[in-house]
Amino acid sequence: MHDSLPPFPLWSFREDVFVEPDPDQGVIVVHSRWEDTVLPMPAPAVVEALRRMSLGPISLGNVIRSDADRQALGVLLDRLGHLIVRSFGVDREQPLISVVPLTPQAGFRLPDRPPVHPVRLSRFAVLTTDGGNYLLESPLSHHRVILHRADAIGHLGTLMRPALAADAGPETRSVISYLMAAGMVVEAVGGDPFQRVEFAEDHDPALTAWTPIDLMFHTRSTLGRHDQDFGVTYPLGEHGSVEPVVKEAADGIALPRPSWDDLAADPPFSAVAEAHRPAQTFSGEAMTLTDLGALLYRTARVRSLTGSPSTEATATTSDRPHPTSGDCHELELYAVVDRCAGLARGVYHYDPYRHALNPLDGDPDELLVSANLASPPPVLLMVTARFRRLSWKYNGLGYSLVLTDAGALVQTLSLVATALGLAGRRLDGPDIEASAQVFGLDWRTESSVCGYAVGHAGTGFTGDGYPVNDAEWPMLAAALLA
Repeated sequence: MHDSLPPFPLWSFREDVFVEPDPDQGVIVVHSRWEDTVLPMPAPAVVEALRRMSLGPISLGNVIRSDADRQALGVLLDRLGHLIVRSFGVDREQPLISVVPLTPQAGFRLPDRPPVHPVRLSRFAVLTTDGGNYLLESPLSHHRVILHRADAIGHLGTLMRPALAADAGPETRSVISYLMAAGMVVEAVGGDPFQRVEFAEDHDPALTAWTPIDLMFHTRSTLGRHDQDFGVTYPLGEHGSVEPVVKEAADGIALPRPSWDDLAADPPFSAVAEAHRPAQTFSGEAMTLTDLGALLYRTARVRSLTGSPSTEATATTSDRPHPTSGDCHELELYAVVDRCAGLARGVYHYDPYRHALNPLDGDPDELLVSANLASPPPVLLMVTARFRRLSWKYNGLGYSLVLTDAGALVQTLSLVATALGLAGRRLDGPDIEASAQVFGLDWRTESSVCGYAVGHAGTGFTGDGYPVNDAEWPMLAAALLA
């Protein structure tokens, strides 16, 4: 710690900012990831300050001497605030912490006064490391805080619970000021450390429904509140290694295939959509191998390929009955079978290319119990995701696409099951440890994301509440399907 030394404010541009003077046009151009800003050519000392800021943190007092240049630079810095990294250190060369703007809306202004009420680290602040620095981020902030030195962490320790900034040394008080400006530290609405103190974020109705992890996931898997690469960026290289379109498998147990005539006899789509209801319980009746084969064939088979199913070429994609992101089809289906006529009780992986089931050594009871359903279903279809099928192509939103695709697959399973006269129920919150053990997977590369229990319904779904919009349609649809 260096609380006996005064902190020095340091200024720099984001690393992706480039300052380009154009004397012939009498302007200076500031290039950034968001826009190019054209400014009238300022005085030479101001140009030099901007140039040096693009190279790293500087003390402006080392460059700017006159009041006129200081005022002119201040006007420019106010205009370019969303590009400026604000730092401070205990010497003029090495910063202790830096506050990096993440969006064009970022605005940094140190508090006008020292906090008089207790302060603490926001409950939404998340501390991580990139292998060289500690990073402090929050979904509520337009900034990222970089802690350059290990001793900076000591200042955060004083903020784990409400504390008075006035009791801290000058360096810690500077840390608090910068973190407050960045939205990482919040001030109580009143009170002192020896009495009950309240913070606005703890009672804000817009925030109480969010956990820090969920809100961070939301902001980082969408655009607008971060500066990370996003979308189709091929982070592993456009021709880098990618999971094959289907998993390697033996021939397995061939499943029955429905014919087009079978599909043509289906009830109308609207009747299927109206008749679908989640199964409350399952009867003791077993499914048939024909029904299971029809369900998997009509929802998850590979209809066509680009490339070969054994290649790892990034051009290899497939077309299947359910929608997916970028034709990647990262989802896999595993059948946990309790009672299915023509199929032994056990655990199987579905091969969508060969339309076959490959037996696994896992114990079905472990997953049937973890499903925590009122009655065991004849078949529990577990949905896993092979994450690299998306992560080689997408940056930032990969996992959110997994969840979107899983929802689309389960909806397709639900509608087809209803058309086949079956009943099903979505399984949320799968046990990823249990499923990894039963399926023989490394959960970091392929993990369960949801499931679908299917069979024959037990007690019927009667519904409740007041009829609103054609409440009789489900009953009419069920009669049509009977």
